[in-house]
Amino acid sequence: MYNASPFRRYKKRVITVDADIGSSIEQNHYALVPSHDFSFSPDLNESSTLFRRDWERLEPDPYMANGGSYRSRRYGLYRLSGTTGQLTHIPGASFYQSIEINPLNGGQQRHFAPLGANTLENRFLHELILFDVAQLTSNKCIEDDWLIGVHQIRIIATLGVPGNPTPEGIHRDDEYYTSQHLISRHNIGGGVNYFYGNGQDPMDNPQAVWKQESYFDSYYFDRSIWHSVSPIVTGKHDGGGHRDVLLIDFVKSPKPN
Repeated sequence: MYNASPFRRYKKRVITVDADIGSSIEQNHYALVPSHDFSFSPDLNESSTLFRRDWERLEPDPYMANGGSYRSRRYGLYRLSGTTGQLTHIPGASFYQSIEINPLNGGQQRHFAPLGANTLENRFLHELILFDVAQLTSNKCIEDDWLIGVHQIRIIATLGVPGNPTPEGIHRDDEYYTSQHLISRHNIGGGVNYFYGNGQDPMDNPQAVWKQESYFDSYYFDRSIWHSVSPIVTGKHDGGGHRDVLLIDFVKSPKPN
């Protein structure tokens, strides 16, 4: 089990993984980790169940420049002290991407619906944040502070109307690191992840192709990786479908005075 961490608080090891995510990030700039590689302490069962219910209480994304109404989300921002491991919520935070990074929805401060009151203190979420940052920095002896964005996202597909997880197309994120965990797939096809090394590879030649199928199928990447996700469409059953993901981004932050 790999669980190296610069944060002493994470000695409890309530989440572990049978993969060296940090080395994969250093060598390949991304890591694909199937759900069966993760282990969770039974102590997290209750908070994990409550956390997954959050996706039934997301709010419509009001910033879709293409007029799409297929995305719902909530957002919250935390500061993590690299020296103490203290995780602190920053209320009222907005999310910004430049036009160069997100030509569709970038160039403005986006104020999404905030994380729910119970979510902010959810133990599973806190342990997962600490676990993820430990993996991403596992080969570095650093004590940086981090700003950590938490995005709860649902993409919806209805009959004849697909949902697009990445309406901006092939793109890269500008945060130092990003992790994405599948929460749920329901009555859909599509939703295939494509990873490109430098954004110049043709669409028929990505470095990796992966469709997340099971709860907690996850991937991690740094800011150099270009990527996209194919649209989702309704499956064989009547009614709509959805794809729920948790996206966590990590940016180094100057230590507060």
